[in-house]
Amino acid sequence: MSGLKSITRFTLCLSFASAVAALTGCSSGSSGGTSQPISQVQYLPSEQPQLLISSEAGDVMVTLLDDDMVHIAYHDELTAGQLFFSPMVATSDFGGPESYQYDESTQTLSSASVSVSIVDGCLRTVDLSGDEPLTLTQLCLLERGESLQVSMSQESFTQLYGLGQKLDSSNEYASWIGEERFPATRTGNAMTYSDIAASGDTQIPVGYVLGEGTDNYAFFVDTHYPLTFDFSEPQWTISSSDPSLGMFLFTGDNLKQLRSKYLELTGKPPVPPLKAFGLWVSEYGYDNWAELDSKLDTLKAADFPIDGFVLDLQWFGGINSGSENTQMGSLTWDRAAFPNPEQKMAELAGQNIGLVHIEESYVGAALPEFRQLAEKRQLAMDCEAPCIEASVLSSNPWWGIGGMIDWTSESARKDWHNDKRAPLIEDGFLGHWTDLGEPELYDYNSIYAGVTWYGEQQTSHRSVHNLLNFYWSQGIADHTAVSHPDRRPWILSRSGTAGSQRFGVAMWSGDVASRFLSLEAQMPAQTNMSLSGFDYYGSDIGGFHRNGLRGSRFDELYTRWFATAILMEVPLRPHTQNLCNCGETAPDRAGDSNSNLANLRTRYSLTPYLYSLAHQAYTAGEAMFPPLVYHFQEDATARNEDRTKMIGESLLYTAIIDDEDQVSSYLPVGQWVNYYDRNEVVQSNGAVYDRAVEVDGIVRAPLFLRAGAIVPTLANDVDNLGALQSGDIQWFDALNILAVADEQTHAFTLVEDDGLSRGYEQGQKAETKIETRVVANGYQLQVIPNSVAAASSATRQLTLTLVSPGATYSQVSVNGSLLSQIAPESSGAGWYLEAGAVVVNVGSVAVADQQTITFVR
Repeated sequence: MSGLKSITRFTLCLSFASAVAALTGCSSGSSGGTSQPISQVQYLPSEQPQLLISSEAGDVMVTLLDDDMVHIAYHDELTAGQLFFSPMVATSDFGGPESYQYDESTQTLSSASVSVSIVDGCLRTVDLSGDEPLTLTQLCLLERGESLQVSMSQESFTQLYGLGQKLDSSNEYASWIGEERFPATRTGNAMTYSDIAASGDTQIPVGYVLGEGTDNYAFFVDTHYPLTFDFSEPQWTISSSDPSLGMFLFTGDNLKQLRSKYLELTGKPPVPPLKAFGLWVSEYGYDNWAELDSKLDTLKAADFPIDGFVLDLQWFGGINSGSENTQMGSLTWDRAAFPNPEQKMAELAGQNIGLVHIEESYVGAALPEFRQLAEKRQLAMDCEAPCIEASVLSSNPWWGIGGMIDWTSESARKDWHNDKRAPLIEDGFLGHWTDLGEPELYDYNSIYAGVTWYGEQQTSHRSVHNLLNFYWSQGIADHTAVSHPDRRPWILSRSGTAGSQRFGVAMWSGDVASRFLSLEAQMPAQTNMSLSGFDYYGSDIGGFHRNGLRGSRFDELYTRWFATAILMEVPLRPHTQNLCNCGETAPDRAGDSNSNLANLRTRYSLTPYLYSLAHQAYTAGEAMFPPLVYHFQEDATARNEDRTKMIGESLLYTAIIDDEDQVSSYLPVGQWVNYYDRNEVVQSNGAVYDRAVEVDGIVRAPLFLRAGAIVPTLANDVDNLGALQSGDIQWFDALNILAVADEQTHAFTLVEDDGLSRGYEQGQKAETKIETRVVANGYQLQVIPNSVAAASSATRQLTLTLVSPGATYSQVSVNGSLLSQIAPESSGAGWYLEAGAVVVNVGSVAVADQQTITFVR
């Protein structure tokens, strides 16, 4: 690729960029400060053109990776063609811009979409894709020695989202403008303790910057070292404890596109097992099989669907506080409390009940595994090789005394998986719960296999802290792909960083308290985690620490928390500390059982929609549970709404975060239909609507269908979400397609696969396109299978529910044949009116057949 191509194309862009530079200038008071004095600028044309900027403080390299993506590297010494990325970056395959130009007179490197100019030693980035050039930010190198500080000018932008997980009851909104984002500790990620108990503080250094309308850009700070972000003044600062750093700046048409580009950069999430979308009951912890069985028995007796249980550390024998003689790290069954585990797991699988096991990074010093790992230098070590003395952690020995596995060691990741985890997968475990992974306990002076960073192998704890849980998850995903190539990775983790999502990680917010403040703080945290690339993010439903509320007050909290969680959390996991066996977490035993059951049935009915969204997240980086701003970026009110969120594009809900009788939902401009009462249609001009929390004795979070919504649902009650053995596609046998009529044409793709294997990655999935449109004298819905579905001989019961406010229909036909109007209680084919909608019983149909349903006025 030549730097001289498309010169004519760039003439106008360069004049815009030069004009912007001349108009705005660079001064410390307005546009980001003055950078370190520059001694030399080199233009390096190539497929990925670069500017190498040298100063006494070190080198800065500007690289155009794509038409709309710039990479800026800070390091002691950089050379042409060099690009250093952290392990968080999933791809190094950047094709470079389609065309570019360097204007030496203005020191401006441009593609068709973005330009970077050197102005008074700073880097001004301008978006050239619109009608007028838009200055994004001006980056200035302020300090560089053993650490690094850069400034970013705020320019015309007013909101900034992302930056990972931080629960804080004092944060009213998710936007960081006007705030500071500190690392949890000097080393980085940690559990933090506050009025809402122990919660995760996790650095995921991606930020989305929004201005007027769809003016926006995103940045990703590519470093695993702790960062401090200060957005309290118009001149923002980013400070790193390490002097080397990379930064990606990229543009897009809207927030949705920016998030997708970020996931292209760090990796999209694999589709979890189908059963991950059901109920998983958890506590600390089940003492034996009998206790677990008792929970299962009462759930089934009360008609609660359930897909699995999560086993805390009792499954491997528990811990021995303050002692080296602890079972932490044995990762083998305690066969006294859990006899015949292989047989028991097979029996549970026969009932379609799965299990997830906890594992930690720690190994008791008296276990033989401790010495075996130390001899292979697979633990955090006290000394350099060839020394084999492992660091022994005893400062907070609640789980015992021992060492920590060095997940930066490839041999440790491989051996631990093959020796410990693979046999558990063989036993039948569906997923893995990686706890304490910040890491919670560590020796700051330990030495690790380490990570390569800007050409140097860095082995200190400060160099690897934020990557330890990342590598742990990578080890599970990579080596499961070898030992059990058909098994999807599914991990529940308390920590991680950018890129962890590509290993199948779902995160949760930590050991939060049973307080409404905890639930309220979850909302802005979920907004920022969604935009940080984590579609699967949840909580200990009901609260882990039950000290906050008791009796009826706790029941009220649990019921409302559960009603909210069913609409936004995967996995759906009530969890609590119950060592005394004096508390309950299963939804038939805690809170209002009737409300919990009604809400859980809603969750299970939405599975076809949620599972299809999970496939969209994998293929296109679409957000599953985004904040309102994701779909309504130009709505100023939506930008500050963290309690009201979306599920895909079609559903809007509002979290219940307090004990009030009413809950307020902000409905953006448009038509919205109450999911539970389809006679209620709201034509909103962008206003807040109040709803009763409890209706007919059932507590529900408000849920609305958007005009044009297409939501495939399960048409009948189910006990679980399918089998635990790979095989043919697990069809949604009784499918109801819920649609809301609209003047525009709409489409949604239902995705079905075997629910367990990785075959979907090679196209082994049935995709059924559902389209709706206005036709002469009525409305039409089409169901169009892809080739995989068309090759199947399977059948299913198909029902359609069309909500069409203001319209009445006199006839309904299926594939040209008129249906009879029937009574609602009839089981035969036909159609009837119900609750503001037309319901069509199509009957048993082949999944291979196209269906055209026409509603005639």
